Amino acid sequence: MKEPQWSVSLEELNEDNLYLLLEAAVADADPLEVMTPVDGPPGWTPLRRRSFIEFHRGRALHPTRPTERTFTITLDGKVIGATRLEPHGDDVEAGIWIGRSYRNHGIGRIVITQLRILAVESGAHHITASTTLGNTAARRLIDTALRARAHIDNDKVLGISDLE
Repeated sequence: MKEPQWSVSLEELNEDNLYLLLEAAVADADPLEVMTPVDGPPGWTPLRRRSFIEFHRGRALHPTRPTERTFTITLDGKVIGATRLEPHGDDVEAGIWIGRSYRNHGIGRIVITQLRILAVESGAHHITASTTLGNTAARRLIDTALRARAHIDNDKVLGISDLE
């Protein structure tokens, strides 16, 4: 069966789409999938929502020292996740999360292809990504879309791909 053709695009994170990203996360992801842990009861508490916003304002949206480029992932105009490129010298580290309703439809491969292009345009020589041993979907993306050499260390999988 042929996979559907998606209209997937990446839009640089900004104050105008930051809350759309939060809405996508609250609607279709667990906080532990999309942000660092925050103390308190499970779920999208007001504190976790504020922490999500402040995290992005402190990294990609920092006014003078952004540490990464973050992009919303949109499908047919709707924000469904986020992806990022974090520079480390001549290399970049990639990260991605997609809302649960949109996983396993080939969207991740499309996003990784676009990230590789952005990484090359930034002058990077390698792109890396990491996941846990049990995250088979992310491991598949590292192998196929990222075209990376995977290194396994205990429960962590690190993929490194040349950008030539």
